[in-house]
Amino acid sequence: MSSFPGVAAYFAASLLVCPVAWVLADTPYFRAATGDDEAYNAGAYGDKPNQTYHSSDLRSPRFLINAWRPEAMSNESHIFISPSVSKQHRSPMIFSAKDLSLVYADPNWGGGSNPTPQIFNGTKYLTIWTGTDMKGWGTGGGLILDESYNMLYNITTNGLPTGADNHEFQLTHDGGAMLNNYHTKTYNVTSVGGPEDGRIQDCAFQEIDVVTGEVRFEWHATDHFELTESFGDAYQDRENGWDWFHMNSIFKTLDGNYLISSRHLRTLALINGTDGSRIWQVGGKHNMFEDLSDGKATDFAYQHHARFVDESYTVGDSSAEITFYNNQVMHPTSHSPGCKMDCSRGMRIALDFDAMKVRLVREFYHPRSVQAWAQGGYHSLPNGNALIGWGTVPAVTEFTLNGEVAMDIQFGPWSDAWDGLATSYRVFKSNFKAQPPWPPSIAAFDSIIYVSWNGATEVVSWAVSGGDDPLTLQGITQVEKKGFETAIPPPSNASYFRVDALNSAGNVLASTDVVELATGTKLAGKRLPKYF
Repeated sequence: MSSFPGVAAYFAASLLVCPVAWVLADTPYFRAATGDDEAYNAGAYGDKPNQTYHSSDLRSPRFLINAWRPEAMSNESHIFISPSVSKQHRSPMIFSAKDLSLVYADPNWGGGSNPTPQIFNGTKYLTIWTGTDMKGWGTGGGLILDESYNMLYNITTNGLPTGADNHEFQLTHDGGAMLNNYHTKTYNVTSVGGPEDGRIQDCAFQEIDVVTGEVRFEWHATDHFELTESFGDAYQDRENGWDWFHMNSIFKTLDGNYLISSRHLRTLALINGTDGSRIWQVGGKHNMFEDLSDGKATDFAYQHHARFVDESYTVGDSSAEITFYNNQVMHPTSHSPGCKMDCSRGMRIALDFDAMKVRLVREFYHPRSVQAWAQGGYHSLPNGNALIGWGTVPAVTEFTLNGEVAMDIQFGPWSDAWDGLATSYRVFKSNFKAQPPWPPSIAAFDSIIYVSWNGATEVVSWAVSGGDDPLTLQGITQVEKKGFETAIPPPSNASYFRVDALNSAGNVLASTDVVELATGTKLAGKRLPKYF
C-alpha cells in the first residue's frame, strides 16, 4: 500500500477543472418492479443470464431483483455464492451486498463451491472447496485463503479411499476442520432386499487438524446406523454404491460432539465425540422427541445445512435451537414457482432436552412458493435475519426474524428451476476485506477506458492519469468506483492513460498498466504514479 501526500487534494481540485461524466459499465441486475421479470423468466437472456466485461475475461450472473428493502436487510458487506454461469467453470464468487456487483471470482480454483469467511486462530479467512464433482458427491479438499487470496492450507481426508466431499468444510473452534466423505464399500444389504456382497456408499467424516493434517476423529455411518433407517431410493447395484445415508452437514460443538444431517435418513443427530454413538436425534425413523407442532417440527425431509443458533451449545444444556434448509422432497414433484405441496423452506426448531420435546419456531417459505429437490442452505445473520439459498431453485431470499421478505433475487429463470440448470449449494453474507496481489486491469474499447480489480474490496475511486508520453503521465481527474467495472470517458485528448485504485483515505492501493487509447494496447510495467 502506498500513500502520496496531496494526491486526494490534487484530484479533488482537478475535478473542478476537468469533470468526467460517468458511463455505466456494469449491468448486474434486472428489476421485477420495472417489468423485467417476464422476459427474464421466459429465458430471453438465457438459462444462466450473465454479463461480460472489457477489462476482465470473467463472467458473472445478471440477477433479477424481486424484492429489495435495504432498511430491513442485515448490514454485512458481501454475499458469498458459487452460482452456475454459462461458458465458465463453477467458481467461488463474492458480490457486493449493496448493489449485487461482482467483487471476486476465479474459475481456476477447480470447483470452488461453498465460499464463506470463517475464523481460524482468531483471524477471518475465505474458505472454499475444490475438487471433482460426482453425481451427488465429490472428492477434493478444503482451502483456506488469506486476504490476498493466497492459499494457506489445502486440507483433505487422511486414509480414506476418496478425498473430502463437497458438502461440508467447517472449521472448528479449536483449530480443526470438519470434512465429509463418500466412498464405495462392499456390504451386506440383505436387510433392504439386496445381496450379501452389495455395494453401498458409506458416509464418513473426519476432523482434521488444520496445521498438521492429522486425523483427530473419524466416524462411519455404517458403524452406528442401520440401512433400514433409510428413506432413500430402493437398493440398486450401482457403480459407486447405493447412497443410503447421504450426510451433508457437520458441526462440532464446544464440548467435542458433532451435529450431523443425514438427507436420506431425514434426521439430524448429535454424535458422541468419544465413541461415535447417537446422543440424540430429531426426525427419521428413530426420532426421540415429542413433536409439539403437530408433526411440523419432525416431518422434514432430505434437508441440508443444520446449525445450532447458539454455537455455544453443549450436552447438559436444557434447550437449544437448530436451523436447517428443508428440501422436503428427494426428487422433483412440483414446478417452481407456485408449488402446491411438499414445498421447500427454511426451518428453525426448538429442542427441550429435559422433556425431550421439540417445536417449530419459524418456517420461511419462498414468497412465490418453490420446491428444490437438492442443495440449499440457511444462514443465520447477526441481526436475526435468515438468508436462504434455495439450491436447485436459482434464488436467494433474506427474511427478517418475523418472516418479512427483506431481499429476494434470482440468478436464473423460473423456467429452468425444475431441471436445476442454474444452482447454488449454500449462500452466505458477511463482512469481508481483501486486496489481491495482482494489479487492477485496464482496457480501452470504442474510445472508452474500462477498469476493474478482481478481488479488491477497499477501492472507492479511480484516479486517472494521461499524456502523450507513456512515461510522463500526469494526474487528470478522479472518478467514483461503480460496480465491478467502471467505464470512464477519456478526460482529455491524451493518447495514453493509467488508472490508480484509491481507498477512502485517498491512498493509492495499486495501479493498472498504461493503455493506448486508440489501439487498446497495454504497456506493462508503467504503473508507477507520476502526478506532478
